[in-house]
This record gives sequence, C-alpha cells and structure tokens, in this order.
Amino acid sequence: MLLSIQKSEPVSGKSAELLDLVFLHGTGSAGDMWKNQVAFFTARGYRCYVIDLRGHGLTKDPCEHTDLAVHLSDVVETLEASDIQFPAAFVGHSLGAMISVTLAQSRPEMFKTVLAAALPGRVLKPVTYAFKLFMEHSYDHVKKKNMHQNWNWRNRTLIETNKHALEQIVLNFGDLDFVTNAPQMACTLHLAAGRFDPVAPCHYATQIHKKVPGSTLKVFELGGHNFMDTFKESFNQWILSGLK
Repeated sequence: MLLSIQKSEPVSGKSAELLDLVFLHGTGSAGDMWKNQVAFFTARGYRCYVIDLRGHGLTKDPCEHTDLAVHLSDVVETLEASDIQFPAAFVGHSLGAMISVTLAQSRPEMFKTVLAAALPGRVLKPVTYAFKLFMEHSYDHVKKKNMHQNWNWRNRTLIETNKHALEQIVLNFGDLDFVTNAPQMACTLHLAAGRFDPVAPCHYATQIHKKVPGSTLKVFELGGHNFMDTFKESFNQWILSGLK
C-alpha cells in the first residue's frame, strides 16, 4: 500500500555527499511531528522524506490486519515509488524505530544508518493493557464529544488517528522483543532514550546497545517518551552527530 509521503528539498540545493533522510513517526502520531527536524536539516542541505503510516496523518486505513510485516511492506513500496537515493538514513520514533530497525535487517541495501528514538525494547504488558482500556472506554467518547480539539498536538493527533490502526497495534505488537532478539544490522545503530520513558524504558535501550556492536546510545536525562518535543535542539544535534 502506498503511504502519504512528503518530500522537502534543501533550502539552497542538495549536496551530493549528503544522505537522504527518512522520518517515521510512532503510534497515534503523524509526519507533522518532524517539522522541526525537517526545517533543521533542509537548511543544512539534506533532502527529507516524511511518511504517514497507514491510518495516521494523511494516509487512510484500509481496515485490514496490520502487523509489523505489513508496515514494513508499506514503507518499502512507498519509498521504492519515490525518487529517494539509497542508502539513506532512517530516523524513527517508537513504532517508527521498530520499523526502521527491523527493515534494516531485511533490506540492508536501503540503509546507511538508523537513528532509533524511544525504541520499545519490549512492549510492556501494563502499557498494552492501559492502551486497550483507553481504546475500549475513552477513545469513542472523546472523539464523539469533540473534546480533543483544544488539546496539545500529540494528544489531539492520537484521537484523530484511525481507530482500527490503533487497535491493530494493541493486537499485533505485544510479542515484539528487541532485547532478547537484538538487531543484527549491517549499518550503524544510534539509539536515543528518555530516562523517564514509561513506554520504552531506558534500561532496555541500554541492554540493546550492549548487544549491538558499534551502536551508540544517547540518554535524555529528563526525557519522557517524546523527548524530541522537549529537547528540540539537542535532539537535532544527536541526529546530526549520527549522520557524521
């Protein structure tokens, strides 16, 4: 399935030696989360490709079974239909980090490096249970009453995300384990974690880092799950250092 993809050209022309950048958002989010990064990197000569996963942002949801393999297929089909130059650098947050890390193992020719922010080493059972309860008891009520219109961007975007797409995350991602099954990648893996992330605990990122040769780890000491919102400049510098 072809996904919505937005290409942003560099401000003053692309430098031939610079990688193309692919940005993949997380569950209940959208490509708009990367606006700050796109502005930062296009100003420095990079070309950016921002994808909306199925049921998120500008991409419709066909209401089919959707597991990690389906998301991988969507991303590959979409990128291969674009004019991106491979190998590229992939920047993923949460679900987007899962997709990037997994795809790098099966399609190494597409990847120069992976920058995985808030990668859930394991999907915690309490997180899955809490999200399931939210979908069963709160999502429809909030959306029907239009209560989310004045919420901040992340919370509002979660409610605007297709319900089926969110439910498929609950149903099909609970058994993923990047701690026991550490990624085996040909390219370099750069990990970033929030010290106080309840969704992707920092100690899982530490364990993955120890198991993946050549990987790096940046811990945002006061960060939660969406530390790129709070620490915009240092997050952009983390990406930039990974590209270099």
